[in-house]
Amino acid sequence: MPPAGSLPGPACKTCREKCRKCDRGRPKCQRCISKGLECGGYPEQFRFCGIASRGKWKDARIPTARATKTRTSAVESRPESDFIAVKSVTVDTSQPAKDVQALSHPEKCTKNPTALPDDIPKILDLAQTGILLSHYDGFICPHQIAEIGGTSENPYRAYILPLAQKQIGLLYAILGLSASHLGKLTGNKALYEEAAVEYRLRAIRALSEEIRKSQGPAFLHEDEQDAVLAIIQVLLLHDIAETGISSHGIHITGAMSVCKQLLLADGLNGRRRRAVFFLGNLAWLDIIRAFAGPERLCFSQDIRETVACASDARFELVNGCPREIFLVIGAALEKAKEYNLGWLSWDEYQIALHLAKHQLYSLDSTTKVYPSSDPRWLSTAEAFRYACILRILRLLDPLEPAKGQEIQDCVTKILDATARIPSDCCLLELLVLPLFMGGSDALSPHSQYYVLSRLKEIERRSEFRNPVPRELLEKVWAARAAQAADDDKNISWTTFVSIGLLGMRFCSHVLTIADSFI
Repeated sequence: MPPAGSLPGPACKTCREKCRKCDRGRPKCQRCISKGLECGGYPEQFRFCGIASRGKWKDARIPTARATKTRTSAVESRPESDFIAVKSVTVDTSQPAKDVQALSHPEKCTKNPTALPDDIPKILDLAQTGILLSHYDGFICPHQIAEIGGTSENPYRAYILPLAQKQIGLLYAILGLSASHLGKLTGNKALYEEAAVEYRLRAIRALSEEIRKSQGPAFLHEDEQDAVLAIIQVLLLHDIAETGISSHGIHITGAMSVCKQLLLADGLNGRRRRAVFFLGNLAWLDIIRAFAGPERLCFSQDIRETVACASDARFELVNGCPREIFLVIGAALEKAKEYNLGWLSWDEYQIALHLAKHQLYSLDSTTKVYPSSDPRWLSTAEAFRYACILRILRLLDPLEPAKGQEIQDCVTKILDATARIPSDCCLLELLVLPLFMGGSDALSPHSQYYVLSRLKEIERRSEFRNPVPRELLEKVWAARAAQAADDDKNISWTTFVSIGLLGMRFCSHVLTIADSFI
C-alpha cells in the first residue's frame, strides 16, 4: 500500500527510468528515499476525476490532460474544467460536446465511418484522445521494455507515438489498447466495452486494408510498412488487456508480405531501425506461437537470422530471450513443422532435434554480452535456455513422464534461475514463458505454488491481469493428479489448447495467448 497521503497516478521519474514499482508517495517517493536516490518527482499531465469501483484503483479517478503540455505533441492541452466522469458517460457542463461523444462513441469523432488519414488532426484534437495517448505514454510504454522503462529512449514511445500521428490505423490501435487498459483499471465500463471495441474494429479494418495493399503490385511506403507491424503488436496486447485470449495471431501471416517487401526493397539495414525493432518482436512472438503448434510457424529461419543480425540489445530488452537461443529454438521448431507436414522423415527429425538440444546445452551463458552489466541477465538467459531445452525434450518424446530425470532437471534449472530475480527487478517481467514452461512439468506442490506466486508478482508489476497461464497450469496439474497410480504418461499443456496454438510473449512483458484455449 502507498504511504499515507500518497496519491494514485503515474510513478515518479526515478522509478519510471529504472522500470521499478513506485509507491507514489508525496512529495517524494519513499522507495527512492530508502535507497538513497533523488526522487525525480511526478509528471503534471494528469489530474483525476470520477470514482472507480473496484480493485487497487478503487476511489481512483480517470486521468485527463491538464493545461500543461505533455511529451507527445498529439496530446493537446485542455482547460482545467475539462473532465470525464468514470462511472457514467457524463461530464462537467464545460466539457465540449464532441468530447462527450468521443468517450463512448468514437464513431462520432468523424463524419465518415471509415476515417481517412486527413481525419487524424480531428481525432488528435479530441480531449478523449489526449487522455488515452497520455495513458499509453506514461503508463503502458514503460512496461513494454526492461531497464529503459519510461525514458525517452523507449522505442515504444519513440517509434509508435510519432508514427500514430501519421498512420490512422495505428492511432486507432493505440487508442483502443489504452481505452481498454484504463477502463479496466478504473472500472469505466463505457470506456472498455464501447470506446475500446470501436477503436479496435477500426484498427483491424485499417490493418486489413494495408495488408491487402501490400499483396498488390504497388509497394507500401516506409511508414505504412512499419505501421502494419506495429498495429499487429498493439492488437495482440489489446487482446491481453481484454481477456488474455488473442484472436489476432493470424495477422502475423499478413506481416510476412510486408517483411518480404522490406527484404526485396533494401533489406534490413541500419537505416530501418524501426522496422527491425518491430520485426524482431514479431519473429519472437511467432516462435512462441509455435511452441504449441509448430505447423503455425510463419517466419523462415533465413528471416530469423537476418532479424537477429540486424537487431540490437532491444531485442532482449523486450523479449528476454537471447538471440542465440532464439535462433536455435527457431530452427528446431521449423524442423518440427516440416516433420508434421510430411516433408521430413522421422530419423531426420530426431537428428535435428538432438542437434538443437546439444547446441542449447553447449551454450555458455557467461560469455554472452547482455544489454547491461546487471548480473541478473545471466539468470534470465538461463531460464530461457532451459525452457527451450524442455520444449525440445517434449518434441522428442511427448509422452515421456514428467518425473523423468532430464525433464525435472530442466524444471529445477528454470525455477532456480527465476528465483534469482527479485520482485523489484524489472527483468522479472520477462520471465512469463520460462515460468510457464517450468510450471507445466512441476510436480511438487511447493514448486507449483512458487510458479503461481511469481506469475502474480508479474501481474502486479505490469498491471495487466491475465488468468490464462494460471488456468492452463491448474488444468495440467489437476489432470495429472487424477491419473491412476500406475499411469505416469505425460499430460501436455497443449492438450488444453484448441487448434494446438498457444502464443506466449511479454510485449509489455505479459503473456499473450494467441487464438483460443479450451
